[in-house]
Amino acid sequence: MTEIRLREVDLVPERTLGSPADDSPLRGRLTFGWDLLPADHEGVPASWLSYVRATPDREFRHLLMVVSFRPETPAGKGVFRHASLGVALSTPDPAARPVARLIDPGERTRPVTDSGTGLSFTVKAGVLDVGMTKPPGTGLAREEWIVRGHGASQPDPQWEFRSVGHVPLLGDHPVAALVELVPDRRNTAEVLLAAELEHHTWGIRRYRTHLTPALHPIALTQHPQNPSPSTT
Repeated sequence: MTEIRLREVDLVPERTLGSPADDSPLRGRLTFGWDLLPADHEGVPASWLSYVRATPDREFRHLLMVVSFRPETPAGKGVFRHASLGVALSTPDPAARPVARLIDPGERTRPVTDSGTGLSFTVKAGVLDVGMTKPPGTGLAREEWIVRGHGASQPDPQWEFRSVGHVPLLGDHPVAALVELVPDRRNTAEVLLAAELEHHTWGIRRYRTHLTPALHPIALTQHPQNPSPSTT
């Protein structure tokens, strides 16, 4: 079990031609939280546990993150359409970087039903055959992705989030990475969040925020202890 504390994240608007004069950060609409767990903790996916046990000479951590999208408010207008979460894994040595060996989800889907409204028609031998109008909700259901992960076995995993059909981009969305650590180094993670919101007045606006280690440290390991100097 884990208990993740979500923290408010200010989304800074990207400046574009014609953007509103009041370009203050968007607050109260997005929260982010994380927890670092042992790679073999109770509840880890079975495939991850098998991977860890098959490589006993390596050290791993289970990095669990949650992005939470909140509804539109009078002070924070706009509807979430698309968002992304990028993680940059690093050590003080640029040539030695941790790697997200496995990520979850690769893809998370929701069933979406076609509206099924309108007239169906075909033309046979020059004769127009008009079909019946179908009421809403009677179309065929299909699976559409709402979360998609990229970058397995890379030091820069990323997840995309989107609204589909009548399913808004709201609520808590957990993602995770099985991180292979670099031995004898301080392993850290930096997070970049970006989002697109649709406004009634301004159209689509893009926002982003960089959770730097100085403000939001995600330490995957502690710095190795230096040996004490010898005394005579």
